[in-house]
Order: sequence, then structure tokens, then C-alpha cells
Amino acid sequence: NTFPNPAVGCLLVRHTHTNPDENDDDKDTVLGSGFHPKAGMPHAEIFALLQACGYVHDGVAAARSVMRQDEDYNSNNDGKDEPLGKNNDDEDETREMRRKVRELLDGYKSGGGASTLFANRLSKDIVSGHQHDGNVVTAYVTLEPCCHYGQTPPCALSLVTAGVNRVVVGYRDPNPRVDGGGIQLLRDAGVDVHIIGGESGEKFSSKEERQVGKMCADLVKYFVKRISPNRSAVGKSDLDESISGAKRRALRQIAGRKKTEGTMPEVEWPREKQSNENDNDMDHLNNLQIPTRFLESVDNALWDHELVLLRLNNVVKKKKGAKILGERVAEAINGHVAQVLGHTVLVYRPGLPVVLDLDDIVAGGVDVGGIE
Repeated sequence: NTFPNPAVGCLLVRHTHTNPDENDDDKDTVLGSGFHPKAGMPHAEIFALLQACGYVHDGVAAARSVMRQDEDYNSNNDGKDEPLGKNNDDEDETREMRRKVRELLDGYKSGGGASTLFANRLSKDIVSGHQHDGNVVTAYVTLEPCCHYGQTPPCALSLVTAGVNRVVVGYRDPNPRVDGGGIQLLRDAGVDVHIIGGESGEKFSSKEERQVGKMCADLVKYFVKRISPNRSAVGKSDLDESISGAKRRALRQIAGRKKTEGTMPEVEWPREKQSNENDNDMDHLNNLQIPTRFLESVDNALWDHELVLLRLNNVVKKKKGAKILGERVAEAINGHVAQVLGHTVLVYRPGLPVVLDLDDIVAGGVDVGGIE
């Protein structure tokens, strides 16, 4: 649901013992947890802070409450969200949580919002207001906290403002807008930062740390490919121009072989009511919202396979509709539409590194039948 952003989580823990690295769970208290629900919304650290600072009872539930669709909501045709509660009480509670969280997030996004909500809140007891002495609050984050102003303020600054003393980073963010900047901001503010695997991401202190590092890397691997500076910056228009008729035929031959073998990667449009398209009016397909989860599945499959078949029969009735929607999907993920057959669309995008060398294939240097 987070496409094109990464899936990230955050856990805030108070250590009441002197050394936060001591393995003594009895002296550790989880203050808050959260995750990044979708692009445009605050990141995981903020939802964890909302819980830790006493604004919500559950940061994860707060993050879920602002998701427009999928698990907790069903988007209907007029764009409104309908909570899927078991009864009216559940629905009322969900609506109230959502209203409260959105008010908090609006305040957070406003000027000085992070300071208003979080300033030194973790340095004091929420109930008594007394200062915490000798305690350490650690933020465990999947990805390096951001340090730039976008649709929301920097997460690194919010952690500092709240009084977090230590941050454990699962993976350093390769986004050029971050790329160590979040870590530096934290350290400049006196926060102790530990990076899993060290500065290089390859020096692990234990087997357990190596396992945690791998889990974090796996969680953000597709985001890393999308955002890394060494990714070939080829837009859809450039890719379209580079695909000759011969290359397109080669892609179709490869797809045909894979279909015969049963190895063709496929992504199906979510099951929902078919569109009301007709031959004279297909404007609705140009305005139809493409589900984030569907886009993310297509993007991930292209990174893994470079060639993916989209099945759109759940949303279109005609080939014309499939072509329109297929081009929109390709535009969103910088891909090329190699073929439209019925309700299916064949999409191609070179990977990192490239697997299908179309120049060699077309030149006869590679047997299409031998491509894996």
C-alpha cells in the first residue's frame, strides 16, 4: 500500500537500565509502535510518537485508520470510504479514531506542528509530568529517518524534538534526499545512532544482527532499486522510443514461450465491479484510480522478471479499454506496453541489472528459446 514509498515500521522503547544494549526485557517498556500507511501520509516514526506521547492508544491502529482501502476500508464508486466493521459500534469507533488521527496529522503538518505535539514529551512521564532521569528511549526503525521537508516534516527532527536518545537503523536510505542526512541530523543533536551492519551495511556484530539486517534489506529492496542513483534514469517515453518492432517481436516470443511453459509472471487487477465502458465513452478509464497494491505488485514483478502479463478482465470489457488502462499502468511504473491481447497487457521494463539484453537477442546473439 505504500508504493512508491517503502514499507517501514518503528518501535519506541524506554530502557530503565543503564546500558540499553543489556538483554533485560523486564526493564524495557514499549512506548509506541507504528508503520507508514501510504504515500503522502507521515512516516512510521510519527505514528509511534503519537502513541508514545499519549495522543492515541495504538500507533499501528492509528496508521490503519488513515488507509483509504484494502484491509479496513472498501472504496465505493463515489470515492468515499466505508469502514468494514462487524457492527455499528465498531464502525463508529473506527470513524472516531480516523477523525482524531487526521486532526493530529493536520496539526503535525502545520508550521511548528512537530514541536507543538512532541517537544520533550518522552523526557517526562505523560501522567505525572515528572522528568525521567537516567532512562534511555530508543527508536528502532526499518529505514533511516528522513531529514527533508516534503509533504510532512522530517522524521529525524521529530525524534530529536520528542527526546529520543538513541536510534537503531535497520537500513541506510539511499534516497539522494536522505543518504545519511537523517543519521547526521540525529548525531548532530547528540542522539546515539547505531546502524545495523555498520556504515557499510556489511559489518554485523552477531548472527542475530545479520538476520535483522537481511530482514530490513528484504523489506525495502524494491524501493532501493526504484530510488538508487545508479538506476538507469529512463522514462517511459525514452523506453518506448528504444523498443523497435524487432525488439517488440522478441518480447512477444519470450512471453509466448513462458505462457506455454506456465512460467509467465502475471498480475491480476483486483476483483471488483466491471467498468461501464462503451465504444463511445472511455473517459472513465483515464480517470479510474489505479489501486496502489496493484501498482506495487506490478512494479515488484518487473524488477524480478522484466516481463509481466497484466490481466485486466476484472475491470475492462474490451481490448480498447485494456490498451488505455495498460498504458496508464505502464506510465506509472516507467514500463513499455509490448502487446495487448483481449483483456491482457504485456508490459516490459529493464531490470537492475538488465536480464533480457534485447540488442543481443535481436542481433541473433541469444536464443530466445533459451531465455530464462
